Amino acid sequence: MSYKVLSLKYRPQNFLEVVGQEHVTQTLVNAFKKDRVGQGYIFTGPRGVGKTTTARILAKGLNCKDSKDGNPCNKCNICHEITEYRNLDVLEIDGASNRGIEEIRNLRELIKFTPMNSSYKIFIIDEVHMLTNQAFNALLRTLEEPPSHGKFIMCTTDIHKVPDTIISRCQRFDFNRISINDIKESINTILLKEKLESDVESVEAIATKSEGSIRDALSILDQVIAFSDSKINFKDVEKILGLVSSEVYFRLTDSIKDKNAELLLETLTEIRNNGIPIDDVVKGFNVHIRNLMYASLNDGVNVLDISDDLKNKYIESSKLWDLRDLLRITEVINDLEVNINRSNQPYIMFEITALKLLEMDQTIFIEELLNKSFTPTDDGQKKNELTDDDKVEKEVNKSIEVDKKESDELNQNLEDSVNTNKENEDLEDNLKIDIDYVKNKWSDIVTTVTNFRTSVGIVMDHSIPIEVEKGVLKVEIHNQPKFSIDLLNNNKEVIEDIIIKQLDKKIALNFSDIQGENDSIEINEKPLIDNKNKDKNSDAMDSVIELFDGEILR
Repeated sequence: MSYKVLSLKYRPQNFLEVVGQEHVTQTLVNAFKKDRVGQGYIFTGPRGVGKTTTARILAKGLNCKDSKDGNPCNKCNICHEITEYRNLDVLEIDGASNRGIEEIRNLRELIKFTPMNSSYKIFIIDEVHMLTNQAFNALLRTLEEPPSHGKFIMCTTDIHKVPDTIISRCQRFDFNRISINDIKESINTILLKEKLESDVESVEAIATKSEGSIRDALSILDQVIAFSDSKINFKDVEKILGLVSSEVYFRLTDSIKDKNAELLLETLTEIRNNGIPIDDVVKGFNVHIRNLMYASLNDGVNVLDISDDLKNKYIESSKLWDLRDLLRITEVINDLEVNINRSNQPYIMFEITALKLLEMDQTIFIEELLNKSFTPTDDGQKKNELTDDDKVEKEVNKSIEVDKKESDELNQNLEDSVNTNKENEDLEDNLKIDIDYVKNKWSDIVTTVTNFRTSVGIVMDHSIPIEVEKGVLKVEIHNQPKFSIDLLNNNKEVIEDIIIKQLDKKIALNFSDIQGENDSIEINEKPLIDNKNKDKNSDAMDSVIELFDGEILR
């Protein structure tokens, strides 16, 4: 007899044997009990989790004459025919290779004929998402109202590619990824039936590598059995699956903890030379950090499905780590795991990340830093307690500080006196400012103000310096609205700074508003604008500008 692979040899033949999908199998069993089996089902979920297997069991449950609550007897001719894919009333169609409208039309014709030797004519459409839109449209009417003897069971890994009109006509069941514990239990059961021995780490590695797919797990197990001798050991599994030894990960974390650059470089070189896919290395490293964190918690190591020797090793290693540091490391690794597949140089990215972790400082609480000065000494005396010599030194320092304070006060008084004299000298100097000199510089002052802020400069065009009295420069503003005067007053400090720089004299400003005068005073060689020549709408414009705090730009 030819060899049959494990995934086919140990394929579930009833609902009780289906692993990890109790929410699906229990619902279907209850539907049989209550005689509420629908006309259409759609099974969706990841690969290798039992969708097609469940569809075949459902087909056998519908047609087996000795089925009990939907579980077929697997002894009658109908059950054997369906199991061996040769029953004429149960047709399994590959949606990927029969995806056109013609194939669906043929299916619609076939379903019209009554079953030959079964209760129902059942169509199992695998990978149904591969059908064309025209094929889906052709299927709609038949799927909604099939003949009483017709049933549809569709399977897909990409439910989002199936039209909503199809899904709404079926009962949808979402298959989950199978847990690692369920996969390990299945592997151990098969190993027992195959009379093979294995260690815990090997089963754990196979189950983890399968990523929730029981079919992938059995395919890997087939490969491992073919490679190994009478007993499966973890070293063989590491070679076949390209796994990184836990010793490598312990060396990585030890080098990071001890800041041992030489050990880190040796470990990184070993990883590169082994040619292991770097994304597998990163995933394994992340799991290793997770194990260290679990081991640092009370009874946390018992959650891990690893050997007792490895558990003890994780416990001892976790004692050297602060949980906060491990959390920081796993954050870095998570970011690396997201970005490494997009990198052109993934090994270099991993190595650089490892070097960054080598430079990572240890976590410390702020309270620890603050309390360091209060750490007890060997003789029980606190460091913050002063000895007699310390007290004498403190008194001397205090005396020195008092003398220094008195000296500083004396120097400050002297400086204040000097500053006062200087201010008086500046005031006297300001009193000597000649108004003609100010008028000659006024044009430059207005230009500087205009460059700084145009709206202020426009108002300054209508100003003229009148006199300087006791350091105060009086400036008249002619024929300007009130808000323009307010604009000057709001910017008085800026204007004063510009005037001080131009005149090199300390001076204060006093603006006076002159309204209604029709003189011909020239300011900056420009005639003042006569109110009589203003536009009729100028008053309205002034009101709008004042209301919205605007300004006229040149």
